[in-house]
Amino acid sequence: MEENKVKPIDKRQPEVTPKKIRESKHEKNKSFPVIGIGGSAGSFTSFEKFFTHMPPDSGMAFVVIMHLHPDHKANLASVIQQYTPMPVMEATDGTEIEADKVYLIPPNKDMGIHNRKLLLLNPSKPNGYSQPIDYFLQSLADDQWNRAVGIIFSGMGSDGETGVRMIKEKLGLAMVEDPQTAQYSSMPLASIGTNMVDFVLSPEEMPIKLIQFLNHPVLAEETTEQTKTVIQNTNSIQKILMLLRSQTGHDFSLYKKSTITRRIDRRIAFHQLPDYVNYVNFIRENPQEIDILFNELLIGVTKFFRDAPAFESLKLKIAHLIHQKNNDDPIRVWVVGCSTGEEAYSIAILLMECMEALRKKKLPKIQIFATDLDAGAIEHARGGVYHDNIIADVSPVRLEKFFIKKDSNYVVKKELREMIVFAQHNLIKDAPFTRLDILCCRNVMIYLTSELQKKIIPIFHYSLNPNGIMFMGPAETIGGFTEMFTAIDPKWKIFESKESSVSLNKVIDFPFNISKQPTNIRVNEGHRSLNKTSMAETFNKLLLEKFTPSSVLINDRGDILYSNGKTGKYLELPNGEAVMNIHKMAREELRYVLGNIIHQARIQKGVVVINDIKIKEDNEVRLLNLKADLLDEPGLQGMALVIFEDQGLVKKANRFVRKSNDSNGKMVEELEKELVYTKQQLNSTIEQMETSLEELKSTNEELQSTNEELQSTNEESLTTKEEMQSLNEELMTINMQYQSKEDELTRLNNDMKNLLDATEIGTIFLDNNMHILRYTPQVRKLFNLIPSDVGRPIVHVVSNFEYPSIERDIQEVIDNLAIKEIEVKTKNEEWYKVRIMPYRTLDNFISGAVLTFNLITHYKQLEYKFNTVSDYFINIIHMIDEAAVQLDQELKIRAANAAFLNFLDIKEKQAIGVFFTDLIQKYTKTEVSVKLLEQYLRTPSDANKSHKIEGENGKALELTITHFMDTGINIPLFVMVLLKTVVN
Repeated sequence: MEENKVKPIDKRQPEVTPKKIRESKHEKNKSFPVIGIGGSAGSFTSFEKFFTHMPPDSGMAFVVIMHLHPDHKANLASVIQQYTPMPVMEATDGTEIEADKVYLIPPNKDMGIHNRKLLLLNPSKPNGYSQPIDYFLQSLADDQWNRAVGIIFSGMGSDGETGVRMIKEKLGLAMVEDPQTAQYSSMPLASIGTNMVDFVLSPEEMPIKLIQFLNHPVLAEETTEQTKTVIQNTNSIQKILMLLRSQTGHDFSLYKKSTITRRIDRRIAFHQLPDYVNYVNFIRENPQEIDILFNELLIGVTKFFRDAPAFESLKLKIAHLIHQKNNDDPIRVWVVGCSTGEEAYSIAILLMECMEALRKKKLPKIQIFATDLDAGAIEHARGGVYHDNIIADVSPVRLEKFFIKKDSNYVVKKELREMIVFAQHNLIKDAPFTRLDILCCRNVMIYLTSELQKKIIPIFHYSLNPNGIMFMGPAETIGGFTEMFTAIDPKWKIFESKESSVSLNKVIDFPFNISKQPTNIRVNEGHRSLNKTSMAETFNKLLLEKFTPSSVLINDRGDILYSNGKTGKYLELPNGEAVMNIHKMAREELRYVLGNIIHQARIQKGVVVINDIKIKEDNEVRLLNLKADLLDEPGLQGMALVIFEDQGLVKKANRFVRKSNDSNGKMVEELEKELVYTKQQLNSTIEQMETSLEELKSTNEELQSTNEELQSTNEESLTTKEEMQSLNEELMTINMQYQSKEDELTRLNNDMKNLLDATEIGTIFLDNNMHILRYTPQVRKLFNLIPSDVGRPIVHVVSNFEYPSIERDIQEVIDNLAIKEIEVKTKNEEWYKVRIMPYRTLDNFISGAVLTFNLITHYKQLEYKFNTVSDYFINIIHMIDEAAVQLDQELKIRAANAAFLNFLDIKEKQAIGVFFTDLIQKYTKTEVSVKLLEQYLRTPSDANKSHKIEGENGKALELTITHFMDTGINIPLFVMVLLKTVVN
């Protein structure tokens, strides 16, 4: 959570005036922020205050999401319109939003946004718990990313809590109404509980903060790259990372630079600082800001069953894995980057459901390890308490089975909670969990550099058992490590680990070496001259140096974080490596006293004082009072303040003066004090020893267990070595076989290439979705293809011919398995015969289609010539007075003149396409003579021939036959016959 009370803000920043607000207005064709505002009961007052103080030309679009009754009839737009001069309208389906306008959700609708268009949907749970604010803010985050802003006003329930998480994940801004000003504080408190809210303000304070934040140069889209480069000083980024590492112990050097700079940009805009140099000075003066930035970088947004179809797919894979598992072997699961635990519990629910489905008497034991870098998120996950808005993601059956309803929250049941061990873990430097069956790492790798990803993937492979499951986020991939993993669900990024030892030699440098940070950087970049230092700063500095006791601020390990005054009398650098730790720097006389007083302060959780401690200073003795106080202020929790109060030197008494009874009494008093102190120190030492003894016993047991595991591992390694030797021999044999197969495949590819080149037939291979798999060079004459077109649909490639039905014909061939042929003409007047065939594999499986393109321009030209000659002779036939017909190669009538039709007393449609001999037989009623005629007609001759047929009815026909030959192949192209009747 971010209260608006952190120190800041650079007073040099110019005030945002109405003039500057108008100047920042975006043009319509440019990007502008979209503000999603959610409210429920009691939020009308908040909307009034917000819009009353919002300038009408801010350059932002506002979308109001309210909990409205399905039968709500009041005109909400007219109510909001009273508070602002901006146009206010109720959204309709497909409305495109514009800057400086306000849009309202209609009653009984869910609303989303895509490409800046508002889309209305029927409620997902019309009769149940509706969450329109969460639904819209999630949609807004996905659509607008860092240009999205989520604001939560007064309301009951927890709607908006998940939406705030999603807005923050996409680098957006989250604002919440101060619960003190809200009429109903449930919704604001639920969002604040995420620890992801940027501003907690009253509604009237929000507009100016919103404008200042979004118009800051580090976030404004109008800012040039040159300006951003000046702002984002490279050395300053390194200094910020160094300070983060010094205070938190975590190094972000291998995180993506864009991720880090965007988060830092948001913090700079939050504090209204001019650039990175000033931000470095700011975090040095405000150590709590480092913790806030650390949490900002660790934002892990998750929810139950995020991407529900992905979890359904995972469930099928888990069921198969459990079925193959021996009952004696445990099922080990590691959830990396578990954040607040929703994902870990989701996987645990899937495992329990799969176990119940098996209905076995003895089931494998389940061990789930869920880890994250964020200690606060781990504590939340251990609690297992979630707001009631999870019902949007968890089914009623699962809620009843795995959760207990307490007030407005749901608590994970004990049997589900005990399955999971939550622990803080650094993926980069801490040892991984091993012998895993399932590894879930979703939306973690996207924040890491590609170099680090290449090192982590082999670690994951090393951690998984053979055939183990790895579950990644939808935007993540295994890169080139296909030799380690097989994709069993590419869409939802579910992979199966292969049996391979490739990863073993890639984990030798674990933990991963991170680029060293410069240690001799001068962090104080701001050279402030004396004349610019204010009187108040000088006065405060004088008070600290001259009139306050020397003191140091330490953490729980004793590391000195801050010092005040001159501490050289009490602390000194040790020999060897310079370490800023109070226990190692304390002078010999103070070492045990300091250890005791700090220990007592932590036990008593208050101020502990030890007076009159004597320390030697040359030949004199100095008295010192020590104070230790355990701090509880925001940002300083767990730290201790140690104060050194100097009481001055002890005056020496005259050695020749006889000591009086008073001096003896003083000595006794001092000895008693020293005895009391010694007793306290002894008790403290005994307590520490007992604690250390218990820890040593626990450590000894762990070491014994580790030793046993190492002995077992050693035995397994010896066995593995023998197996590896055997496997190596097998691999050499297999390698030789593969080499032989590769040579054979190369020869076949060469033969196939030469065959295709020799035939000069263009060929395209398509898959079942009509995407191009391969093609031959000849096809480029017909399609404008380039190598990058492989994988594209063929209908997206421009062709050089007209074939509008190609897509339909290809699909018809794939569906019906029937070959299809068609002739097409190109724009260059060339003709091709297109042949579409189904692509059959060796096991007779249809896997697409094959298109061949055969050049037939020469044959089409011959066809044109033949048709011209044929038409010429048809015209001659019609000019002859005698009965005449033209026959084709099969002796069917192609054409007949009017005299022939009158001769046989038939119509033209009764003659065309009919065998000539059938008509003659019908006319002469004789069969033997007609068979001789058929032989005569089929016998080619260069000269005209005559043939006479005697009919049974006394009629005789005389036929004059002329063959028109193709001299190249000695086959008649067509035959012309003249008929006339002769008298016997």
